[in-house]
Amino acid sequence: MIKYIKTFLVLILICISVCGCKKEESGILFNKEPITKDNVLNASKSFEAGSRIYYLFYTSKKINKEFIRVQVFKASDKTHVGGYVILRTNDYRVMKDNDYYYTNYIVLYEPGRYAMQIFSLDDLVKPLAWDYFYVY
Repeated sequence: MIKYIKTFLVLILICISVCGCKKEESGILFNKEPITKDNVLNASKSFEAGSRIYYLFYTSKKINKEFIRVQVFKASDKTHVGGYVILRTNDYRVMKDNDYYYTNYIVLYEPGRYAMQIFSLDDLVKPLAWDYFYVY
């Protein structure tokens, strides 16, 4: 019996050491209200059509570029390639006081499944962060 317990404990230790947690370096939070320290934990993924969708892009690495690119696209069954339609692509200036985050809002009037990507202008292939949300 003790042999089985030792084997079980060794297996647990191996699982813990092999399955390490990866720290998230950047992301996007969505909210129905302007994002502040008080409501940052009230993130939402569902929004009404025509309402403001506030978002916060955050990163653990300093944003070294003066501009970032924010791209919003919609999942659609009516496209021939990929199933996504790009709705908006805008470049925004990152203020020097906000080297680790950027916040803004968008308004979408058509219900559906959407996603947002944030890019650095020197690498438009790999997004810094992306996340999805719904408009009903």
